[in-house]
Amino acid sequence: MTEIKKCMADEMTPVERKMAIEKGEAYDRIPCVPFMGELKGVLSGVSVWDLSHDPEKMAEAEIIPFNRYGYDRMDIGPNSRGITEALGGRVVYPRQGVPYMDVPLLDSYARLETMEPVNAHTNERIQDFAGAAAILEKTALAIVPVEMSIGGPLTIASNLRGVERLLRDCRKKPDDVLRLMRIITDSEKSCIDLAAEYGMGTAMADPVANPALIGPAMYEKFVYPFTKELTDYAYAKTGKKVSLHMCGMTDKIWKYFRKYQLNEVSLDNIVDLEKAALELGEAVPIAGNVDPVEIIKNGTRQEILKAVTDCIDAGLKSEKGYVLASGCDIPETTRPEQIDVFMEAARTYRHNL
Repeated sequence: MTEIKKCMADEMTPVERKMAIEKGEAYDRIPCVPFMGELKGVLSGVSVWDLSHDPEKMAEAEIIPFNRYGYDRMDIGPNSRGITEALGGRVVYPRQGVPYMDVPLLDSYARLETMEPVNAHTNERIQDFAGAAAILEKTALAIVPVEMSIGGPLTIASNLRGVERLLRDCRKKPDDVLRLMRIITDSEKSCIDLAAEYGMGTAMADPVANPALIGPAMYEKFVYPFTKELTDYAYAKTGKKVSLHMCGMTDKIWKYFRKYQLNEVSLDNIVDLEKAALELGEAVPIAGNVDPVEIIKNGTRQEILKAVTDCIDAGLKSEKGYVLASGCDIPETTRPEQIDVFMEAARTYRHNL
């Protein structure tokens, strides 16, 4: 197993930086979390399959990129895909690229009669990720925070039913959808129990819950109560607030974000970050939102430096705090040197920290 190392370019470790910020003390640089996705596997020589199935290689794929870049958080699954599989769904793992859903499991809600919530302590699929968590608890947690991602309940539901059918069902079969969401939420709570045992926080990403797909009224009925339950539960069980990522233009549902127990809300790069910092940042820490494709993957050095500076300038207007991040996962085809520039921009920014 590769040994984890403190980044020599920084005065503090990520854990030390986070503690200083929480105490209102001086810190060395802006906290920074580029969302690495499958790029972690590419950088570590770990296959797409092993990145989600082999505990030792999952841990390696966290440590190797961290040792190069020194960013502020690691994250492991099960993610929405892992919980989907634990509930009986199927995921396709290509030789290269991003895993995707196979044919949805729920051709009929009659299947719910025999579907039980996942027990994270006994489910073989979830235990793959527990193995990685055990390794990182011993090797990494003293230096860098680690979060277990549990995906988002509506996204997991869409994996099991299919996006179009699920959104139609929200109108025509709401009771069935709510039954499904209950099973998923209880499964996610079991995964939160697991995260707590390893001293880890929790992350959620619920891309299907964005207003482009589901309006505010449906969000309030099918997403808000379950996300509120999960964020409250995670904070109570782990002592750490949840990191939430949401795709799309989310300003119509910001009022719900204010009610969650959030470590941060990470925003898509299409969102006006300054607006979010001023309007949402008074209640919730903000993260974001450098364009992962046009800027981080394809941008020149100067374009990356400028985009990072602009985001930090806007994000620091958030009263509750700010984390520099990419607007979504960075493509796995991105040259490693592009991330070096992104991190350099975070380290060279100075604004009375």
